[in-house]
Parts: sequence; C-alpha cells; structure tokens
Amino acid sequence: MILLRCDSGEEPALKQLKQDLKNGRVAHAYLFTGRAAERKRAAIDYFVQALLCESGSGAPCGVCSSCTSWERRAHPDFHALGPDGNSIKLEQLRAWRPFFNYHPHVGRHQVFLIERPELLTAEAANSLLKSLEEPLTDTVFLLVAEDERALLPTIVSRCRVVFFRQEEDAGNDSLLSDNSAKGEAIARLLREGSESELLRTVRLWKPDRAGARDLLAFLLADLERSYRTERSRMAAGMDGAAGIKILESLGIILRGLRLLDENVNVQLLLALTLRKVQGRLRKTALRHRVYDQDSRK
Repeated sequence: MILLRCDSGEEPALKQLKQDLKNGRVAHAYLFTGRAAERKRAAIDYFVQALLCESGSGAPCGVCSSCTSWERRAHPDFHALGPDGNSIKLEQLRAWRPFFNYHPHVGRHQVFLIERPELLTAEAANSLLKSLEEPLTDTVFLLVAEDERALLPTIVSRCRVVFFRQEEDAGNDSLLSDNSAKGEAIARLLREGSESELLRTVRLWKPDRAGARDLLAFLLADLERSYRTERSRMAAGMDGAAGIKILESLGIILRGLRLLDENVNVQLLLALTLRKVQGRLRKTALRHRVYDQDSRK
C-alpha cells in the first residue's frame, strides 16, 4: 500500500496517477479516499479514461473510440457497482465473474470500480479480497471510499492508496523528502525507541498540519515495504503475527491522516497516533530479533 503524493502544482494525487500511467506502472488496485469529493471525482474520471484510451500515450487522446465511448459513459470495458440498499452484496460481485475470463474488448484495460466499498458485506468483502490476491492481466480495480477505516485491512493493504486532502491543505505540498532525516529517525524510534523518546521528538519538532501529514505519508510507505517482506515470510510458512501488527499500524496511520482534516490539535493527534503504532511495531521488532537469534543457532 502506497500513499500517492507529489511535489507541487496540480492536485498531488492526480499528478502521481499521471506518472503511473506515463511510466507504465499502473497498480492492479487503487483505493481513492479522503473528503475532497470534487477533486477525487475529477481525478478518477481522468484516470479511467486514460486506462481505457487506445493511444497508449499515458494520457487520454480524446478522439479514439474508447475515449468517445467513455465520454458517453458507455464503454464495454468499464464496470461499476455500488450499494444495493444499505450494502454491497456478494451477488453483485459475482455478476462480474464472466468478465474476468476475457481480455479488454476495446480499451487497453478492463476497469472495475466499486463505490462505497466500506459497505461490502462480509461475504462480498472476502470475495473481493480473493480477486485482489489473484490480480488478472489488464485489469484494474478502483475502490472509491468515504471511510476506508471500515474496510478490511487486508483489502487496504493490497491497494495503492490515493488520499485527497481538503482544499485548505492542497496548496502546500512540501513533501517529507525535504525532512527525510526526521521521518527516518521517527521510523527507527517507532521500532526501537522508548515512548518517552518518541514523544519528546514530536514535542521538539512541533509539526504543523502539512508536516504531520507528510510524516504519516512517509511512515505509511515505510510500513508498506515492511508488510511486503512479512507477506513473503508468511508465504514461506513463518509466523504471521508481525504482519498482523503491521496491518493494524497501517490502519492507525490512515485514521490519523483522515483526522488531520478535522479541527484537531495536530501535535496531540500525531503523538497519540505514533504512540499506538509504536506499541505494535516494538512487538514486531522484538519478534524479529528473537527469530534472527534462533536462526543463527
């Protein structure tokens, strides 16, 4: 799971989506979240058209049959579903199965979009998870959530997370890359430091809202890399407890990112979020040290 960001200029998430398209590094699943509904919808509209476009340029050409079909919202390779009443049911997902056996009819990808995936029933969520675990060639899933906290952590972990910030934060895109030393230092404290060291570091830093958001984005990417390692260990039959703790930590950080859109005390929110994450990751680090010691015997 990676939080998409960019340097400056246009909508950060949209700029990174364009980079994915240009570089041919489109993920098999994206989770669009955040409360900036209009900018989120505009980015999704552009991204879907670019995925379907036949030009292969990484941007919608606007003139091919796929682009014109998308503008009429009548493209045979685009499939969407949303809540049926108060939930998304297993039968709705099953209706997609026949399409999984075919390559795109016209466009370059098949696109499956789910509105409000947090309303999936337990059976439907498990069915979706299976599809995400076994990605199909030329197929892209787009999940458009209002509250990703209600999703299964295992679903979130298999998506590239695209977070759309509130308008008041959209103009300040100073990435943590300018303060990478701070991010790396806090990442180390989360795994190996004491709670007092962690809280003292946050207190001395005194981050503003943009700085706190950039730090959480940095940590989200760092944890996503750790989770990929844990998945490999679990696939080899090793203890999966550490992977569960990392998934829990990812959920905590996503919740922190969402709460930054509220009228909250930024420093207090950051301290509470990091303390919760540290409580889980220190157990993970301890397990790894014990495992490494045992493996050397």
